[in-house]
Amino acid sequence: MLSDILKQTISNINISNAYYEFEDFDIFMLDITKSSKNIFVFKNNQIFEYKDDELKVFSNTEFVKILKDILQEEKDKNNTINLSIEKREELILENKKVKNFLTKYFILKVKLVKSYKIISSVLEACKICHSKQHFIKKNLKTIILNLGILERNIKDNISRLEGIYTYINTARSEKINKNIYFLSIMSAIFLPLNLIVGFFGMNTKNLFLSENEYGTYYVLGIIISIFFVLFLWYQFKDKKELDLDEFSTKKKKWYAQEDSNL
Repeated sequence: MLSDILKQTISNINISNAYYEFEDFDIFMLDITKSSKNIFVFKNNQIFEYKDDELKVFSNTEFVKILKDILQEEKDKNNTINLSIEKREELILENKKVKNFLTKYFILKVKLVKSYKIISSVLEACKICHSKQHFIKKNLKTIILNLGILERNIKDNISRLEGIYTYINTARSEKINKNIYFLSIMSAIFLPLNLIVGFFGMNTKNLFLSENEYGTYYVLGIIISIFFVLFLWYQFKDKKELDLDEFSTKKKKWYAQEDSNL
């Protein structure tokens, strides 16, 4: 009779990795992979596994081992991703180029989000089971603690990954803006030059400097002067921008000098 009720109840359950409370029994469902699904039934301070339409007694140790295996598998995945993130952070700190990051970012983000969903759902189910099933409370305490730590670590890795993504996008945008800025300056220079060349290229008499033997040198001097003024302006503009590293170094030197004076 219990098997029939279970069969009907389980067929109505849509959410995996969750703990369900019923009047006569409770169900703890684990559905980590598509190929395997673990359904545990808690009744009268005992654990049963529901498999092939049958209930089989399941020990506390085996139940905890399954949870530990899930924890370890997701922990290993997170550690691998953590190393990948650290490698890219080091490349950025060394001012080196991070190749194919956008593709890698998408893959890592999908893996982290998937892992986070699994750990969060299992953690929530374990917390409910811990509060309802007192006979296994002690065994679940360590599992819940480690699941909570792993959940925070995954969230931290997601934040770090987002930080790298934001930094790289910002750096690329700045590079594009600088290129656009440079092209705008070049356009501003060559447009007047085109007018000058067009002016002196006209087949007309009595043009400005047309009879001056040094006319070409005058025009060339004007062009060089324009380039020189723009170069000085660009250099002055760059110096006005705040360099945080330079500012920090100067500030430390100032504090050191003040301490020595005291």
